[in-house]
Amino acid sequence: MDNGKLVKFEMLPREGEYALSPEGLEKLRIIVCTPGLLDRLLQTVEQVPRIQQCVSTVEAKCRDINNRCDAFDMFCEGYICPGNVNFSQRTLDEYSDNAQVNLEQIVAGFPSPPYVNAFPVGTNQIIRLTHKPRPGYTPKTIAIDLNIAGNGSNYLDFELQLFLVPGGVASDQGLEIGSKMRANQFLNKDGTQIHLPFPAYRNQSIDVGSLETLAIEIKNTGAANLLSAFVTIYYDNRAFYELCKKRCGCAVPGASAPK
Repeated sequence: MDNGKLVKFEMLPREGEYALSPEGLEKLRIIVCTPGLLDRLLQTVEQVPRIQQCVSTVEAKCRDINNRCDAFDMFCEGYICPGNVNFSQRTLDEYSDNAQVNLEQIVAGFPSPPYVNAFPVGTNQIIRLTHKPRPGYTPKTIAIDLNIAGNGSNYLDFELQLFLVPGGVASDQGLEIGSKMRANQFLNKDGTQIHLPFPAYRNQSIDVGSLETLAIEIKNTGAANLLSAFVTIYYDNRAFYELCKKRCGCAVPGASAPK
């Protein structure tokens, strides 16, 4: 006081070691000095339990929606994908553990010459090989093995071209896949086999659908007959179903489906 008399001074109450800081005092002053602010603050505090209950309800609904999405995702994988539409589960199970498709069935019905319906394949003749109708798959690599007359080893004399045949009709010409190859691309100088990557389309893997077949044409441009050929396509079952889910709109961008 200006007159020098002592006055009683009471500090704000303390709880343990806690005391209001200058910033806290300033906020308290604003609350007290702003008409109606304290009442609104008290009303908000009273609403906290209700807000917490709403948050819990929203979280529970999100979990339920997530579970429903997972269930629908499994449904799409099991019943909408082409493999399950066109084949029974028993057939799918039969192929589920396979890792390769062998192109060993000779396709007949193409004009002769130059096509032949049986081995051997002579000079300037072509033979087409395919596989039986089966659930779809996504080829990863391709390997070939040729048996040339006279123990020949000049794979350079044989041209190869892959075709994707729609509708499961192997006698149709189909669509060319990748570039024309030479058989020597599949063989090292020491005679060991090379597995080449399967051709891509628009920089993405090609999947052979359940209503399609894969075929390969082998043309002999040399003098020695081709006595037999074995063509193997190695594939990944998972990749086919991932592509399938994208096409039917079941996959979430950036998310990978469990298998």
